[in-house]
This record gives sequence, structure tokens and C-alpha cells, in this order.
Amino acid sequence: MKVKSECTLSEGFSLWEKIYAQFSFIAMGVIGTVGIGLVDWRWILPYLFICWYGIPGIVMRHLTCPRCPHLHVHNDCLQFPPKITKWLVKKRKMTSFSAFERFLFYMIFILIPTFPIYWLLSKPILLSAFLITASMWYLGQFLYFCKRCRVKPEFDTARCNKLL
Repeated sequence: MKVKSECTLSEGFSLWEKIYAQFSFIAMGVIGTVGIGLVDWRWILPYLFICWYGIPGIVMRHLTCPRCPHLHVHNDCLQFPPKITKWLVKKRKMTSFSAFERFLFYMIFILIPTFPIYWLLSKPILLSAFLITASMWYLGQFLYFCKRCRVKPEFDTARCNKLL
């Protein structure tokens, strides 16, 4: 039996994984924003804040990416190009999520796909497209990417870093 000595973190993300994650998220956000704007433009600002600041400004900059060994040790990232994420993330964190950070993370992830639905109900084609792209993104995140995520306390990143 062959023992695998190399850390699986160094394998990084494939181009297909990066395209899938980015396309599904951007499409969901654009469709949600357009749908809200067509019905009542005054509600675009809250959604823009939740979606377009919540992920890059809060989740990527302060919550997940600062703790990600893919980014800091292997110079790879689910976002492309990784240089943009490194520019956003100013300081690496080695601690687990606090209760507030965990709450904020899940609140953003719940509001992004639920907030625009009220406005999209009057636009069935946009609603269908939104639900498809939101499903693609969430299924990809929770059934695939989150299962591979190294940002959790039980994963031994110190052991993995020593192997390199």
C-alpha cells in the first residue's frame, strides 16, 4: 500500500472549479440585482451591499480567505486570479470563527439567495434563471467545495504545512 506523503492542499483548484464557482455566483448576483431593479430600484442598494460587498468585503476579506491555507501557503484560490484575493486579504488569521463571525457568515450566505425572490416573483423567467444559478452555486459550495474546505478547526493545517 502506498502512503501519500504530499499534502492535498497543494493540489489546488482546477480551472473548471474556479469557472463554475465564479460563473454561478456572478450570474446569481446579476440576475438578482436586475430583477430587483426592474420591479423597485430602491431596493437595489441593500442587495448590492449584501451580495457585492458581503462576499468580497466581509466573507473573503475578514472571514474565510484570511484563514485559508490554499491562499496563504499554496498561492491558489477558488477566486481567480488569486492575486486579487491576496490584495483583499490584508492579514492572515489562524483562529477559528468566533460565534459572531459564524453568524455573519451564514447570514450573508442565506440573504444572498433569499433577498431578491420577492421582487423576482413577478418576473417568472428571471426567477427561474435566478433559482437555477443560485442552486448551482449553493450545491457547488455545500456539496463539493465546503467538503474540501480547509477552514475548519479539525483540519490539521500545521501537519499539512510541515509536509511541504
